[in-house]
Amino acid sequence: MQTRHTLSLIALIFFFITAPTFAATVEVEGEGTPALYVVKVHADWCGSCKALVPILDEVRETMSAEPVLFLTLDVTDEDRTGQARLLAAALGIEQHLKTNNKTGLVLVINPSDKALLETLTRENTADEMIGKIEGHIAATEEEDEDMDM
Repeated sequence: MQTRHTLSLIALIFFFITAPTFAATVEVEGEGTPALYVVKVHADWCGSCKALVPILDEVRETMSAEPVLFLTLDVTDEDRTGQARLLAAALGIEQHLKTNNKTGLVLVINPSDKALLETLTRENTADEMIGKIEGHIAATEEEDEDMDM
């Protein structure tokens, strides 16, 4: 009797360990059009990039409800640089990657016309970055309103 219960318990544990898992459905609400791209040009070996991590983490957290697409163009090595070029090309901002070919930069770009609005660095505090980004969002919204009239 003891052996049968032990085997049943082992079979039950095995089932839960090996049972297939299924993807879940996630509701995605809101508009999918960003007002701004905030693009970090990053490399793992870059000291300025490392210094930017906590600053940008604070900016992202504070601005999580804003229509801002935060992304990183990683140029750590040849493979990642190739992927960064492809992403920049897909977004239409590859010229900014070529022109601002330094690591440790944060580029604020208008997605509508792909204009570079601001270049930020580790010298900017999180509060300064938030203020500048919010100012650009407000200006972008004003431009959109003017175009709608």
